[in-house]
Amino acid sequence: MNTFILLRKPASYYNASMIRAGTAYSKSKDPLKAAVDAAQQALAKAGLDHCRTVFLMATAEHRRHYPQMAQEVRRITRADHLVGTGAYGVLTESAELEKQHGVAVLVLHSDEIECSSFSVTDLQENNFKAGEKAAALLAKSGFYPSSLMLFADPFSFQNHVFFDGFESISHYLPILGGLSSENGKEEKTFQFSGSRVGFDSVSAFAMGGKIRTETGLARSCHPFGDPMRITRAEGNLIYEMEGRPAYDMLLESISQVPISDTEQILHQVFLGIPVRSFQTDFTNSPYLIRNIMGINPKKGLLTCIAPIEEGEFVTFAFQDPEFAKQNLREMLEELRFRMLPNKPAFGFYFNSCARGRNLYKQPDVDTQMIREFFPEVPVIGFSSYGELAPVDFVNHLHQYSGVLTLVAET
Repeated sequence: MNTFILLRKPASYYNASMIRAGTAYSKSKDPLKAAVDAAQQALAKAGLDHCRTVFLMATAEHRRHYPQMAQEVRRITRADHLVGTGAYGVLTESAELEKQHGVAVLVLHSDEIECSSFSVTDLQENNFKAGEKAAALLAKSGFYPSSLMLFADPFSFQNHVFFDGFESISHYLPILGGLSSENGKEEKTFQFSGSRVGFDSVSAFAMGGKIRTETGLARSCHPFGDPMRITRAEGNLIYEMEGRPAYDMLLESISQVPISDTEQILHQVFLGIPVRSFQTDFTNSPYLIRNIMGINPKKGLLTCIAPIEEGEFVTFAFQDPEFAKQNLREMLEELRFRMLPNKPAFGFYFNSCARGRNLYKQPDVDTQMIREFFPEVPVIGFSSYGELAPVDFVNHLHQYSGVLTLVAET
């Protein structure tokens, strides 16, 4: 009984410097019931009767009811800020809900956390101007945030152009988050900000104050073979590696990995591209994974989803569940060390749609490992079409990765 009374005490009872956070999820097929249940349970777990900020993630199976769900969650939580996205899958620290009806909610309350939320629309029209507008809206908030979280429409978001526009006005700021996703049938994703639910947009949440954040990046693609210098390329067309046709180099390289069906090459083999100038190491240094979009055996060329510069080194990589588990474990060990002496109050995990069940053939692998290293820490996230996190103070879009951001009081 005492525990129950404690959990139901209003937020004003607690020391204002404390961060109160809680998550909950619902598998209900009834969209409003799912939203209400998740919001109420999250408040109860946090010991709150209202909150300043609420994050809402909902799977695409609920897409026709997103506006009503957001309205209900905001009504129940009485939150000043609601931020979220539709997704292929949603998660909390307790479970990952993929290919099913799912709603996840995180409630957050602390007078010591300064925050601002907003949305930027019409990405497709001009990503550079959208980045500029985001920086201008952030400047109007009147505080100095320590990080900016974005949920963006993958069908119109051009990360490098948006980042250039943002940084043409603002100082460098770590940009975290993920690209919204769907169930593969809609070709449309949705972003939530306050009372707005739309597409072709970015929903943003800036956070600062007496907090610190630490972010870890886990990869699932394993580099193989020796790094190769691009000796002839034009835009995203790669003609030669080490002076030889790029297609020939690919065929030679894949003999080193367990791929029996060469028709599946484009679904299993990727390019690892550098994030640092003159980078030649892809085993112990960070790198970006990009899809090989096409091959032309007759011309000997490969088509990458991203532009490739002549003279830089690249590597081939393949997705490997055992490598992914080991890399996640190493990331969590490092992140736990970096968090010391603070204990995380809450976190966000943005997990590629290509991970989860699609990679491991079983549920909850990543969330179980996160709980092992950070027990009882509320975490919310979703299955993303791309993950946002900086490397060496440069903001990047990652793929086939998991990005965990933890927040603690200072």
